Amino acid sequence: MFEGYLLLNLSLPQFISRATEGVEKETLIWMNLILILLLLAALTPRLPKIFTLIKSFRFSRLFRRVKLEIKLEKDRPFRPQVLTLTIRNTGRNTADIDAPVLEYRKIWTKRKFKLNGINGNQIYPMYIDPGKAHQLRIETSTFHQYDRTIKSFYRARVLLTDIDGRKWKSNTVILRKSLVT
Repeated sequence: MFEGYLLLNLSLPQFISRATEGVEKETLIWMNLILILLLLAALTPRLPKIFTLIKSFRFSRLFRRVKLEIKLEKDRPFRPQVLTLTIRNTGRNTADIDAPVLEYRKIWTKRKFKLNGINGNQIYPMYIDPGKAHQLRIETSTFHQYDRTIKSFYRARVLLTDIDGRKWKSNTVILRKSLVT
């Protein structure tokens, strides 16, 4: 009974009406107007970005289905020198993909490297037409030169995103023996 009384007396409309009993309507209108102006002043620097996002957004992108087949292969069973990434568009629409990310994994640690292109030339973002494929050869020695601890990682896979934010993962490749594998 006491709980029901509290809920009835502490409801939001009643609380607002009790808090504003002595305040005139004109004062409330001016307070609301000032709050709206402060909100607009805070959003003003971000308004151009918001408008460009609204203009560039197309509802047709939401319903467009993109099918990608991503396969990661290695040249030898353990401690591979070259990993080959194959991206095949099996859908009916073109795919606009961002730069793939190579992820090395150990038990609890992960290292991610963004693959920008070939021989220092940036080739991503890239369009892949329906039925076409893209292959990228990844030499593991470049990552080993960058960070020597990567030689101790067990697995690798590639993460891929497109311009619209959809995500794909490749198969996991075992790089070396562990207690589990």
